[in-house]
Amino acid sequence: MITGIHAQLWEINHLTGDRHLANLFILYENMPPDLFFPLTVSSRGILIRGQTVGWEWTAPMERIVTDYLFEIYCSQEEIYLEVCQPTPDLPGYPYIDYNPDDFPIVLTD
Repeated sequence: MITGIHAQLWEINHLTGDRHLANLFILYENMPPDLFFPLTVSSRGILIRGQTVGWEWTAPMERIVTDYLFEIYCSQEEIYLEVCQPTPDLPGYPYIDYNPDDFPIVLTD
């Protein structure tokens, strides 16, 4: 059985306003492990720590969003992905790192 979450990708821009970019389906094994982390965008697509994200897009949004983010990335603007919106109910969030480098990784079947 395929399990995952339905998600939305939003651009949060305090100058021009927030903008919905795409609807996604993300398999649990492709869920990003952190709340915040930088994205890299290349001609191969959107990458997290050098690995393609593995998200399932509603066509043709993957190419449109990737091209848009690639233009931003080429302008040397940093792009960060925030996994939780609205702000999660965690004490001290986002100032406390709940995913330190030595946090154990649990793999499931």
